[in-house]
Amino acid sequence: MIECSKRIVVALVLAVACGFAAPSTAQELSFGYQVQHFSSDGDGLTAPLGVHVSVAGRGALTGVGQFDWSRKRESESVLGTSVDATASFTAFAGGLRWSGRGRRSATPFLHALFGAMRSSGSAHIAGAKIGSASETDPMLQFGAGVASRVSGPLHAFGQVDYRRIFDDAAGVSSVSFVFGIRLTAQ
Repeated sequence: MIECSKRIVVALVLAVACGFAAPSTAQELSFGYQVQHFSSDGDGLTAPLGVHVSVAGRGALTGVGQFDWSRKRESESVLGTSVDATASFTAFAGGLRWSGRGRRSATPFLHALFGAMRSSGSAHIAGAKIGSASETDPMLQFGAGVASRVSGPLHAFGQVDYRRIFDDAAGVSSVSFVFGIRLTAQ
């Protein structure tokens, strides 16, 4: 994908996410811990440290905006010399969420989002930076989860997401697991 197209996609995603985050009379704000696993052409990488934030309206079918960040860091000593590598993944997305509102104790939900994933990485040997790179690619995400009322406007939630990241090569698939809290404005 050409660089200009990537910038247009990122600008559109940010505009949609900001629109979904605009104040309304009833919203849900979610914060969670995230673990992501990426795979491409038989290779895999698990990013065990991540955060997830999303804003959605309340209703059966509503808009949702999402931001998440994950990181993977590895450090080893080779022949007495330290070798460090860090990879970070930041996603911005917006789309639609369907929530089953029939039960008051637990609410299942499904969502479909379109956005962009920014991937960056760097490497150091003996503390000296030897390289870094980053790129932003469009992505499509489908997910499902359930939120359960804890007390008043506080809910606990868990969700599983599948992402397809459309990079210039073969493409990357990602599966993420998120659990956290959801605050509901009433």
